[in-house]
Amino acid sequence: MGGARALNPRDDLRLFAVRTATGVVVYRNRCPHAGFELNWLPDRFLDRDGRHIHCQVHGALFDIATGRCVAGPCAGKHLEPVPLRILDGDLSLDGAH
Repeated sequence: MGGARALNPRDDLRLFAVRTATGVVVYRNRCPHAGFELNWLPDRFLDRDGRHIHCQVHGALFDIATGRCVAGPCAGKHLEPVPLRILDGDLSLDGAH
């Protein structure tokens, strides 16, 4: 597993990317339970084991590959994925509006 990084292409668009064994996933940096950004510290999106995305506000855990809440008060909800393509080694965010 890799790590996670904040991506803020515009002031009004907060995203983060997580490197996985098979590629990269990008989500909006917004908890589906409370609407807060998931991280309190820069680039701190994963739990201690690096196995789940961790909401620092209320402790919810999300599956990295699907964004599905697997623990916490957001059961049944998902992080919002942002489609991406990799062009010549660079990320191109297709759905970041």
